[in-house]
Amino acid sequence: MDFRHIDAFRAVMLTRTATKAAQLVGTSQPGISRLIAELEKSTKLTLFNRERGRLEPTAEAFAFFEEVERRYAGLDNLREFALRLQDPTTAVMRVGSVVSFSLGYFARAIAHYRKIQPAVQIGLTTGSSALIRDQVVMRSLMLGVVTDVVDLTETDAVAFSSDSTLCAMPGDHPLARKSVVKLADLAGYPIISYEPADMVRWGMDKIFTEGNLGPQIAAIVRYSVNVCTLVRERVGVGFVHPVAAYDFLNVDGIVFRRFEPDMKFHSLLIKPRTPAASPQVEQLIDVLDETLVEVLEEVEARL
Repeated sequence: MDFRHIDAFRAVMLTRTATKAAQLVGTSQPGISRLIAELEKSTKLTLFNRERGRLEPTAEAFAFFEEVERRYAGLDNLREFALRLQDPTTAVMRVGSVVSFSLGYFARAIAHYRKIQPAVQIGLTTGSSALIRDQVVMRSLMLGVVTDVVDLTETDAVAFSSDSTLCAMPGDHPLARKSVVKLADLAGYPIISYEPADMVRWGMDKIFTEGNLGPQIAAIVRYSVNVCTLVRERVGVGFVHPVAAYDFLNVDGIVFRRFEPDMKFHSLLIKPRTPAASPQVEQLIDVLDETLVEVLEEVEARL
């Protein structure tokens, strides 16, 4: 296995066809097929299912691709460093965020920051906490917003937010008449749940057990944005972080209510341990703190 095999694999994952992948890396379609076959042989993995002329990635392919992207992020960081040596004005501040913070909240934060530092370009990476952590450790990212689920021993981590879970529901749902939704109120209504690992992390597994909500689960998702879109389509009710609720405050067909018993979503800011964060990064942290207060106040006003 060498870089030719990895480039071919990445190209296929991005394009999903050998023909387009060949165009991307500057080789032939048979050449791509040969490189993928050699990669599968050397790794002893089945990376693609061949169906009707398309290469459908397997579960192993998706896991391998995530690791490949981590390595490519490091290469991109080196390219950008070389460009900054040529022209410091081309500097890009690369930051990362879990999905729930990466939409409306981060857009608002970047808009505020641009008013202070209009010459600084910001590159935003969205992904899992583990992916953001790994890229911070490799110094591909200067700052990351993550949940408290990953090992942060190789980072400089500080608490960012600890906010109460909100209950999301269709606007005309019977529970929308309540200012506070309690566990007993959920009996009989379809529920949108998170994946088991997330349920444990947020303490939702205990809530679901106490309320015997398991039989009511209508859908299982990974991200708060999926909960909100399913609620909007009247699939059921669900639980979200207030920052995720902010993205849907002005969306017809969905409302948010406080929930008891209280469940907390915890998040952290992480930076590389060395070198010390630049003044621009520290300034961005201040903006993130200020924006969080603004967003939470807007959400609170709508409850």
